Amino acid sequence: MLTLIENNLFELTVISAIVIGLSLGVFGSGGAILTLPTLIYLLGYDEKSAIIGSLFVVAIISFFTAIPQWFKSGVSKSHLIYFAFPGLVGSYAGAYLGSSVEPEIQIIVFVTLMFVAAVKMLTMDVNKQGVPVHNLILIVIGLLVGLVTGFIGVGGGFLIVPALVLLSNLSINKAVSTSVVIIFLQSTMGLISYHEHSMELFSQLQWSMLIVIGVIGIVGSYIGLWLQQFINQKLLTKLFGCFLILIASFILIDKIFT
Repeated sequence: MLTLIENNLFELTVISAIVIGLSLGVFGSGGAILTLPTLIYLLGYDEKSAIIGSLFVVAIISFFTAIPQWFKSGVSKSHLIYFAFPGLVGSYAGAYLGSSVEPEIQIIVFVTLMFVAAVKMLTMDVNKQGVPVHNLILIVIGLLVGLVTGFIGVGGGFLIVPALVLLSNLSINKAVSTSVVIIFLQSTMGLISYHEHSMELFSQLQWSMLIVIGVIGIVGSYIGLWLQQFINQKLLTKLFGCFLILIASFILIDKIFT
């Protein structure tokens, strides 16, 4: 019976890893939003360890997802300068703050932002490009997104993509490609900061399982990149918004009200 349960958990973990990769490949976001529940509910990680493990998994998947996007010129280099690099500072600071607060606070912030992101995804017109804003505003927003990334252990894509579409002249496809690179940079910086300030947690992680999840997620991300050309982005964006609401509601009920 125990073996059956363990096998089922492994199969669910593999499926989750594929979905994590698919999400990053198709949407340029959602990797950590799906990774955190996977590590907490399927592998039994506590919140702190799950946040660190999530940063590691997302960094691996987003790196390999970004490679083909970079070489086919799908990434906006200017937004890496004005959005991503300020976010590295924010990500480092956010991880420092996250290592010193109660995990319940991080979960509450995480769930709140999931609901906000879901509403944005449901109401955002993916076919409409926003009016470009001053580079200083992009720098400030990039800094804030990075702060959130480090604090709650997410890649920030569910904030990055809407920001790039609504506050610049990027198409949804270019925003997705650029988001993956930004996620890699910010997740890596957050991981470095946690290693510096919470090194004892790293010894508790199942690195072999995290690597397996990362590798499977890479396969899923390439499938997602291939599927992009056949997908109705407007429909999938709204479906993803609904999916965010479901996950956020489950975590909220489980962690806060039970």
